Amino acid sequence: MAKRILITNDTFGGADPELGAILMRSFLVSLSHEVQRPLAVMLVNEGVRLACIGSEALDELRRLSEAGVMVRACTTCLKHFDLLDRLEVGEASNMPSLVSAVCGPDEIVTIG
Repeated sequence: MAKRILITNDTFGGADPELGAILMRSFLVSLSHEVQRPLAVMLVNEGVRLACIGSEALDELRRLSEAGVMVRACTTCLKHFDLLDRLEVGEASNMPSLVSAVCGPDEIVTIG
C-alpha cells in the first residue's frame, strides 16, 4: 500500500514558527531522499506556500516530482493566499480531487 502525505501548514508544528520552518524543510529533504517515496504530496491551507516561488522547499518538492511523486496544491488555498500565479512545483488541484485521493486505498499521513 502506498502512502500519500497531506501537508496542512508551511511549518512543522506550531509553537515556534522559525523552528517549524526548519523542521518542515528537514522533513521534505529527508522525504526527497527516501527510497520508498510516497505516491503523492498534497498541500492544503498554508501548506501550499511550500510549492510557491520563494519557498525554501522548492528543490525538495521538485526532486519528489521528478521522481514521480504527484505534488498537488489546493486551488482554493492558492487563490485565498493570492498565490495561484506563484505555484512553481506541482499542479493546482480542486477539492473533489483531494477527497478522491483521501478516500482511496492508500494510507494518508498528515503533517502540519
